[in-house]
Amino acid sequence: MAIAVNITGDAELQRLQQHIARLSDAGNRRQLLALIGAEAETQTHRRIRDEKTAPNGTPWESWSDGYAKTRHGNHSLLMGNGELDDSIQFQVRGNKVHVGSPLVYAAVHQDGFEGAVNIAAHHRRITQAFGKVLRHPVWQSVGAHVRHMKVPQREYLGLSTENRQDLYALIGDFYGDLLT
Repeated sequence: MAIAVNITGDAELQRLQQHIARLSDAGNRRQLLALIGAEAETQTHRRIRDEKTAPNGTPWESWSDGYAKTRHGNHSLLMGNGELDDSIQFQVRGNKVHVGSPLVYAAVHQDGFEGAVNIAAHHRRITQAFGKVLRHPVWQSVGAHVRHMKVPQREYLGLSTENRQDLYALIGDFYGDLLT
């Protein structure tokens, strides 16, 4: 979007013309988009680490009892070993900011999933059996199989009302600094 204004003769109007030129500068726009992306990324990290709610404020569904038994004391919803949280990033493309994760399973948590999944044959390290920790872990061969999964939606991407207000304040500060 280009804004072109040409004013001559009036010093105050010429000063406004210079402000308008700064507002429409592509470098300033890219800088603003990067600031918006960084803030939205920070908001997403906070949602995953601390808030545990969807952008609309709805609390995430708790783990099933069976799954909760497999989690360690430092695990919480969407925060097993931190891979999802660590993968959150923003990118500026054109005149847009994109915030998300490149992980294959990120969309499963964002949207939820129910269906059959083909599991390839693999080896698995067993560290506990029958609810007790094994003194020496063992490796077990697992054959290929189909597993039915039901993962509830735990929406972590998006903007809450407070997130929007923070972004509006950031944008206002940015343009306010340009105009001074």
